[in-house]
Amino acid sequence: MPSNKKHIAALLAILVLPSLLFSSCAAIAEMNSDPPDNTDSTTQISDPAALAEWVADGIITVSEYTNSSALNANFTLFSRTDDQYVYIGIKAKATGWISIGFQPLPAKGHTSADFALGGVSSGEAYIYDLWGLNKEEHSLDTKLGGTSSILEYGGTESGGYTILEFKRLLTTGDTYDQNIVHGSNNILWAYSDEDGFAAMHISEGTGKINIP
Repeated sequence: MPSNKKHIAALLAILVLPSLLFSSCAAIAEMNSDPPDNTDSTTQISDPAALAEWVADGIITVSEYTNSSALNANFTLFSRTDDQYVYIGIKAKATGWISIGFQPLPAKGHTSADFALGGVSSGEAYIYDLWGLNKEEHSLDTKLGGTSSILEYGGTESGGYTILEFKRLLTTGDTYDQNIVHGSNNILWAYSDEDGFAAMHISEGTGKINIP
């Protein structure tokens, strides 16, 4: 009887060992695999001389921006500045518009937020400069007596993602724009699977970002 128990124990070890080895290999492979797209934590490039040229082409290249931050798993914001201008890149898992709103009034929704909203429709990039009228509504700056302050922009859409890049002055002087400051800025972000700023968002959020 003791001999039979030894044989059974040995047989069980032979059967169990491969499954343990497989589980360990799978765990190691998972730890070493690349993280899902758009889930990187905040990154920074501190040396301006290391920056690549900024181009409003809807393609975010390595070292094109000084800062990047994943605001959620599907929305990443990129930024850089110089003495006059801010340069923004947005990559979102969306096939409609994507947007960012600067300096909304606390707990007031869209109120007084300065929005840039854009995307790609029929292969062409578009962008709107909008002003938050109240908690839920916004309007084109140009309809309110202001001007469009977006100086350059570009966008691409591929593989279920939209990328939007734009440039504007840090301080525009327009009544319907907010100043973007070096340091912490309150923001709203959102995206939709339809184009045109009247289309409803499918996800949105609030937060703070650091503009270098």
